[in-house]
Amino acid sequence: MRRFKSDPVPDALIDRLLRLADLSPSVGNSQPWRIVNIKDSAVRAAVVENFESQRRKSAEAYSDERANLYNKLKLAGFDAAPVHLAVFCDHDAAQGHGLGRQTMPETLESSCACMVTTLWLAAREAGLGMGWVSIVDPAIISAMLGAPAHWKFIGYLLLGWPEEEHLDPELERLGWQPRTPFETRYSELGSSASAVGASESGQRAKMGTVTLVGAGPGDPDLLTVKALRALQSADAVLFDDLVAKPILACVRPGAQLIDVGKRGYRKSCKQPDINAEIIRLAREGLSVVRLKSGDPLIFGRAGEEISACQEAGVPISVVAGVTSAQGAAAGLKVALTHRDYARRLQFITAHDRRGHLPADIDWASVADVAATTVVYMPKRTLSELTEAAISHGLDPNTPAIAVANATRPDEQVFLSSVGKIAAELDAAHPDGPVLVMIGEALRHATTADAKEASTLASAIGGLPIAS
Repeated sequence: MRRFKSDPVPDALIDRLLRLADLSPSVGNSQPWRIVNIKDSAVRAAVVENFESQRRKSAEAYSDERANLYNKLKLAGFDAAPVHLAVFCDHDAAQGHGLGRQTMPETLESSCACMVTTLWLAAREAGLGMGWVSIVDPAIISAMLGAPAHWKFIGYLLLGWPEEEHLDPELERLGWQPRTPFETRYSELGSSASAVGASESGQRAKMGTVTLVGAGPGDPDLLTVKALRALQSADAVLFDDLVAKPILACVRPGAQLIDVGKRGYRKSCKQPDINAEIIRLAREGLSVVRLKSGDPLIFGRAGEEISACQEAGVPISVVAGVTSAQGAAAGLKVALTHRDYARRLQFITAHDRRGHLPADIDWASVADVAATTVVYMPKRTLSELTEAAISHGLDPNTPAIAVANATRPDEQVFLSSVGKIAAELDAAHPDGPVLVMIGEALRHATTADAKEASTLASAIGGLPIAS
């Protein structure tokens, strides 16, 4: 962790985290770690100066492109991290009575590393990030902090609120060093398994798999049998924020559940990070499911994840899902391709990579009276979209239906017209995923709880009906 916000961290939180870390295991229960919380600004500045000096010296070990990359890396977060901790190992620690360290004295320092790891995990659980700075001179730092001679410097820790969240290490993202397969660090003695440094063919044989699975619009009963089987055999499931929680209950107990939610206009995981995490898990030999709301091949960024897996040599397959347009239409009891009204069904997205209305929408097709158009992700740009469609010839009285949380218990249906739907949806401000359907075929729509069938023509006016 090298990129922090400068926001302060409450002292009570740091105290709680350090007390949790103090419960870490240690050789002989020696608890040899000694922690110094550095709040003095002058001392902090001196540590930074030492870091910069040592960084310049370390650069001499590299040459050519590796040297250029090294000099571009951000290797510490001194500039913003609000909490600075120095960790030492007390080699004269009387506690533990020397148990376990007479044959392996280095286990004292290993115990300190266990404590730092526990602190790291506790910090992440609390929403903090932590960086372990090692590019400093241990002797100078020890003298600077007045550490006793029998205290060995272990590391300088920086803690603070993360500026951004990622699933993969920054050094991997920037091309310094990728993660390597688990098999290169694991061996078995007394079996037919390969020794450490498994052969390339052995690594391929142990490669895991990736399955892109469509979770459907929300109702667990709309999961396909194939999707259910994939969820119940997965080792790890990376799921989107829009996946309904009851569907996650179908995942095999013990499987890793990893939230990689991507929500428009909100802080979320970046797609390259998700790709990297999928590949990393598969290279560890796991059965990985990438779970997406609706159908993964319809506005689900499946193409990017498929390409990433193929380029990495990771086997990948796709399980189709019920897309939200189908789920919403079924609840409304409307045929999107009613032969008397629609000769074409088209799906469009209401925003591009930047979150704006796409510039390449075929407005003539949207304005076609013989087409049913389903607009995905329309919340922010629906007014702009309907105005453009009307200006290109679409009758403002054309039926339009917005459905929020299709097929879920909190589903909401807004029966309206093209000219009014944007204002009515904006006023209602429904939470959760929304789609909008446009076309003459929708005059035959009914809500799921309607006592009698009624045409949309009599419902124009836009009153929301909770289904």
